[in-house]
Amino acid sequence: MKKILVLFATLGLSFGADQVILKKPPVSLGKYYPPQSNRFEYVSVMHEMSTAFYGVRLNINEGRWDMALDWANRLKDAYTRAQNMVPEWKNYFKPALVDELINAVRAKNLDQVIKASKELGETCAKCHAENQIAVKLVYHYPPFATLKMEDPVEFVQLSPKEYMKKLSDSMKALRISLLQGDVQKAREAGEQVVERVKGTEAICSKCHTDKTVVDRIHGKDHEQALASIQKLLKEPQPNRDAIFKAMSVIGQSCNKCHNLHLVPAMVQEAFRK
Repeated sequence: MKKILVLFATLGLSFGADQVILKKPPVSLGKYYPPQSNRFEYVSVMHEMSTAFYGVRLNINEGRWDMALDWANRLKDAYTRAQNMVPEWKNYFKPALVDELINAVRAKNLDQVIKASKELGETCAKCHAENQIAVKLVYHYPPFATLKMEDPVEFVQLSPKEYMKKLSDSMKALRISLLQGDVQKAREAGEQVVERVKGTEAICSKCHTDKTVVDRIHGKDHEQALASIQKLLKEPQPNRDAIFKAMSVIGQSCNKCHNLHLVPAMVQEAFRK
């Protein structure tokens, strides 16, 4: 028996070779994600559709057409619910193709099943290609704009972006002061660096309640580097190269966090404008 080997090949993402365009997700999608909902209803119905789609393929390949028809009907149910959940995306949906798939399965017509599945899969792929990345970045990462951080230097509430700007300026001031040989200003800037770096742990703990997760960024090397900067700056003539080396360790910790959170934060900010 010929098996469905190409079914659903079109369900993956596809993009142009030289660009990826992100479109702002529709407003109505927000009610299925935090903070409006913690149930992720739209993601759940997508999983239902994907599972049902595969259920059709799996059972036809094993010759169980009755079970394949059951999964095809489940697919129609999930597809219909998904179509109605986000009105702005209604044009991505082609319900007639689901009916064609059901009829093909009922008739046990493998060629028609493959044809209908391919065409239906292309509608899913189009929506994913145009929306999935933006949705992931906006709704599957914390809304950083709503968070506030206490600046331990100026004792004011700042957004994460404002706080990171202060921290970055302190690190630059420390480097510049050391290069210029201004020991007193280097000590002042260095103390600000240490305090503000330690302060970043507070924002991490708002979401990362498991200490082991935070320790992957603020680990032993990170803590030793902070202690080293403080110790070195107390010397009559601070060892500039040793301080720079410790700062590079701190920078690596910054990069770990940025690699995870910076791009989503930038996309969220862009979509707010």
